[in-house]
Amino acid sequence: MSASSKTIVITGCSTGFGRVTALHLARQGWRVFATVRKHSDRESLLAEAAAQGAAERLTPVICDITQAEDVRNLAQIVAAETPQLNALLNNAGTAYPGPLELMPLDDLRAQFELNVIAQMGVTQALLPVLKAGRGTIINVSSIGGRIASVINGPYCASKFALEALSDTLRLEVAPFGVRVVVIEPGASPTAIWETGRKRGLAGLARRAGGAGDYAPLVAAVEKFYARSATHGFPPERFAETVLEILNTPRPRARYTLPRRVAWMIRLRHLAPDWLWDWGLRRALKW
Repeated sequence: MSASSKTIVITGCSTGFGRVTALHLARQGWRVFATVRKHSDRESLLAEAAAQGAAERLTPVICDITQAEDVRNLAQIVAAETPQLNALLNNAGTAYPGPLELMPLDDLRAQFELNVIAQMGVTQALLPVLKAGRGTIINVSSIGGRIASVINGPYCASKFALEALSDTLRLEVAPFGVRVVVIEPGASPTAIWETGRKRGLAGLARRAGGAGDYAPLVAAVEKFYARSATHGFPPERFAETVLEILNTPRPRARYTLPRRVAWMIRLRHLAPDWLWDWGLRRALKW
């Protein structure tokens, strides 16, 4: 099957990995349904696709994946266009950073609602056409889905959960010819880090005592956010990895980006907990 006859749904295409990948696949001839949350993002994505000669192959869909009605509408739009879906890239996500002691439980719930529950909602809605197309589901996890880190506890927990659901789903849908793949990226200059930093600071600012005893730790992690917002691997590599997975008849269960992430995960699993904790606390001066 040529790329021009293949169809993919990508969530979270307003910025970052989702936007870059939607444009990249459209340029490669894929029919792309790209979800965005705002009309302004829809218009800017269409304008960028037109400038790259790919507008006719890209359809932005206004969809808040945490809203069941929006997800049903997305599934209806896709089913009306094609009886067989070749791929789904569950990319939408966000971060709610902060010390766990100070984390509002509503924020913790919102973290799981978007990064876990909504992912499965989209997957369930599109599985009938994915099964018909013997398609590929790609779930975007993170190095944080394999290695927990301070201040990012809610985000890491949500990605750990997504990893477990992906492992289960991979086994359950295999008899239908559907593949499930997880991508575990490290730091990259996308909007999620800056958005998370601002959200975390805003949350702490609402507290009478601010970050309290955790202020030095928050400051140290903020420096990491600042670096991640401007450094790391380019988002284009993520898009290229997605295309590689889609062009592979039997893709691996997991792909890490960049290569050093795989070594960090291996090191974490080999190191005793006490040694890992000691090294991390020393690095953070905590």
